[in-house]
Amino acid sequence: MIRSPRKIHKYLSLAISIQLLLWTISGIYFSFNKIEDVRGGQYLKPKEAIETSKGIKIEAQQALDLVAEKTYLTPKAVIEITEEESGAEYRGRSLPLYKIETISEDSKEINIYVDPFSKEIVAVRSNQWRIWDFMWGIHIMDWNERDNIGNIFLKIFSILALISALSGIYLFFTSSSKPKS
Repeated sequence: MIRSPRKIHKYLSLAISIQLLLWTISGIYFSFNKIEDVRGGQYLKPKEAIETSKGIKIEAQQALDLVAEKTYLTPKAVIEITEEESGAEYRGRSLPLYKIETISEDSKEINIYVDPFSKEIVAVRSNQWRIWDFMWGIHIMDWNERDNIGNIFLKIFSILALISALSGIYLFFTSSSKPKS
């Protein structure tokens, strides 16, 4: 009678083991990396009162100058972004934006996103952020957009992981400790 629940537990656990491993790896990564560093706050100079002139769009050169003034980075190039791309570094932000490609003192390439109307730095994106974002996509099982924590894959695998854990506990306490003859 115990064989059938054991087989179900065994194959269920095998089916979800890869995702459980990915959840564990990404969780470990999150716990060892400070979100403040991932967000790039260390590259920004202390904030002063920002003069905002909503409605007046700054030019690309002004965006470069702004990044040089408000960060510890060296601006290299500027690109105006006017169309949303799936899974982009700036997702969830209002467009247009200026993407300023910069380099840090230790030669790290970092992208700074500036709102051309408010003159605000709205995002800082480094390789550390890209790794975090990739791990987040794996963790929530949303590999394209990396924003949907309520997707069907996550729900199914979470329920299966719970069933596997509960069935393992059940089998542990109901299994006979008698050696087989």
